[in-house]
Amino acid sequence: MKKLAALVAVLVVACSALWAQGPTVWVASPWEHVLRSTAPGPVRSVHISAARNEYEPFRIIVHAGATALKNINVVAKPLIGAKGKIPAGNIRLFREHYIHIFEPSYRSTAPPGWYPDALIPFVDPLDGSPLSGARFDAVPFDVPAGQNQGVWADVYVPRDAPAGSYRGTVVVLAGNKVLARVPVTLTVYDFSLPDTFAMRSNFGSLGGIAKKLGLDINSSEYRRVEDLYIDTLLEHRCIPTSLGNIWPRWTEEGGIDDSASGERLRTMVEERHVNALPIPFAYRNDPPKCKRYLHDLAAYLRAKGYLDLAYIYLHDEPNSAEEYELVRRQAALIHEADPGIKRLCTEQTVTSNPDWGTLYGSVDIWCPLWGLYDEESARQRQALGEEIWSYTALCQRDEKNPFWQIDFPPIVYRVPFWVSWHYDLKGILYWCTVYWNYDDVWTAPHFRDMFWGEGMLLYPGTDAGIAGPVPSIRLKLIREGMEDFEYMHLAARKAGRGLVDAIVDKLARAFTDWNHDPAAYFQAREQLARLIAD
Repeated sequence: MKKLAALVAVLVVACSALWAQGPTVWVASPWEHVLRSTAPGPVRSVHISAARNEYEPFRIIVHAGATALKNINVVAKPLIGAKGKIPAGNIRLFREHYIHIFEPSYRSTAPPGWYPDALIPFVDPLDGSPLSGARFDAVPFDVPAGQNQGVWADVYVPRDAPAGSYRGTVVVLAGNKVLARVPVTLTVYDFSLPDTFAMRSNFGSLGGIAKKLGLDINSSEYRRVEDLYIDTLLEHRCIPTSLGNIWPRWTEEGGIDDSASGERLRTMVEERHVNALPIPFAYRNDPPKCKRYLHDLAAYLRAKGYLDLAYIYLHDEPNSAEEYELVRRQAALIHEADPGIKRLCTEQTVTSNPDWGTLYGSVDIWCPLWGLYDEESARQRQALGEEIWSYTALCQRDEKNPFWQIDFPPIVYRVPFWVSWHYDLKGILYWCTVYWNYDDVWTAPHFRDMFWGEGMLLYPGTDAGIAGPVPSIRLKLIREGMEDFEYMHLAARKAGRGLVDAIVDKLARAFTDWNHDPAAYFQAREQLARLIAD
């Protein structure tokens, strides 16, 4: 009893000391979880690096001490270099919105708590105008006593920014009072990331936004909103299945008519740099008609030079003898229509059950689940000229995989792109970014009650007063992995693949064998940057 009383006394003293503190403004890494309850860290300044035409994030955390903070705002100043300036408008600010994860995701070892995920913009992304009066406003904000409020910053380095060091300040205000001035140092590398994408991808359909927002999918208003979602994903180097009206009309009598779609398709490929075009698998229940349609569409795409970018998504995740046979029939139908049409299947390169037979000869783009990746058979298929992507869903297979749920360590969103380089994978698939079939996506996005954030990387922006989407922290981290992949390609062109392999293989050797230290990836990225710039 005396021991218990002594312990309580110690806790009371510790809590009293904590609550006696004043407010603290500190800097956190994008690659660490900062919950509402996380103790303030020691870092008080920002040091980041980026290429031209690259985004690089940092985080400012406002912690209230014994007294709640009211009317907080954050202002970013321009970054000034010896030969140039990065305007304040290139530093986008977002308030981190917290999700109460009351029970961790399946296989997560993270504690329950309030985790940040949605990033509510300070201003309207379309015109930079202030936002207010929505269900969730970014600023000004209050911070309850003893809690954190995170602010995410995305710095975009212009294509014409001179290389070198830039310095600026982020000012944190409580009303008219300055709480902190946070120094920011940015090193701009002497090279640019390309507008094109090294990684191919499929991030699912955007059809769910129509139902959630109450829009007619055939209306001009829906097309305008859909474009904002498409723009957001492409800005993060992620390609959705939905790309608007890019596919031509087709009739058996008149063939292909792209009068309403041709310019849109050209823009997506040649200006927006989309490198993965999922062909609609139309008329599949009428094989003769389907073959005529695909024959004409393949000829149309070949004439434009786009056929190599296109593919048809076969039956999803075949998992029985009957489903394997269905995939083989679908594949044969497509091949008969035109052998140039690639066929993608979300299946590993070695069958789970030999009694089902194989899919060899039926698949051109294999898309195995991370936990089912088989290196030996994948290398064999690659040697035959077939392409390998990868994908994740839920928390399947070995617990060492980098599962994509809110409460897993943020580094899991970077790792798959390093493993992809190791295995020479060409693409990545994620089944949906707008799966909003929750009671309230903003408060409880837990798929099947056990997978937090599964199938959604975007939040409905109407709740934040904008027409387009609100991005998640997870989407930002995926973008960082995509940009890493660009570094690898640039470095391999400049210095040779062997040097890049040596850097990558120290960190990521398999989906179940990778370095968990975020600092190691920063160091490796610096090495890649030196290979490119030297």
